[in-house]
Amino acid sequence: MARVELLEQGELYFLYTPRVRPGGALPLTLDDASIRLRDVQRLYIVLRPTGKVAYRRILVGRKRMPDPQRRQRFWAEIERVGRSAAAILQDLHRFEYDTKTRGRRVQPGAKAAGEGVYALLRHESHAHFTYRLIDPAPPGQVQHALGILPRASYIAAAFNPEAPPRLGRRPPDVAAPPSALREKFGDNRFAPLDPDLLDVEGLELVLIGTSGTARQETGIEPRR
Repeated sequence: MARVELLEQGELYFLYTPRVRPGGALPLTLDDASIRLRDVQRLYIVLRPTGKVAYRRILVGRKRMPDPQRRQRFWAEIERVGRSAAAILQDLHRFEYDTKTRGRRVQPGAKAAGEGVYALLRHESHAHFTYRLIDPAPPGQVQHALGILPRASYIAAAFNPEAPPRLGRRPPDVAAPPSALREKFGDNRFAPLDPDLLDVEGLELVLIGTSGTARQETGIEPRR
């Protein structure tokens, strides 16, 4: 087996925000028996690395995790990085706002969708992001709707913020990376994900599902 390097491990949390509701509408109650993807506004992954005072909030672009069996490729974005959970979650509380065309709208607060452990591994020329779900066990309807599995592994790469923007997308809202990070990309559009890149707010990522488990592919599985 090719050499595998454990770059980082820690705790992982899945959060989702329910879709926006009209002001004055009855409260939307989502439980394990009723949630569907159309009820979801956004899906987030929160990472808390071991041995480091940091929290990272990652927005998953398709509102669900990529399907490893189908080798789906989804975009994600590092939205917030902070030294406390409060710092990265402060804008995910319930709030109301007015629109000119639809009147009063309500954005429900974020809800927990799962807790587990993760590992970021370097395997040959690429990086693997892998997780193991601890709670709930077994997964319920919420996790099924969001594509959250008991275990999953993805090839993970960062998109070079200095490369031309992808078709139909705005340029990444991220400051020019320092030279040390710029060297990770060189002239390439992508670089294998690593802990330093995970600390860059606004950086875009790509997650590609892999059919094997972390243990099968790398010999390492996330643990507390």
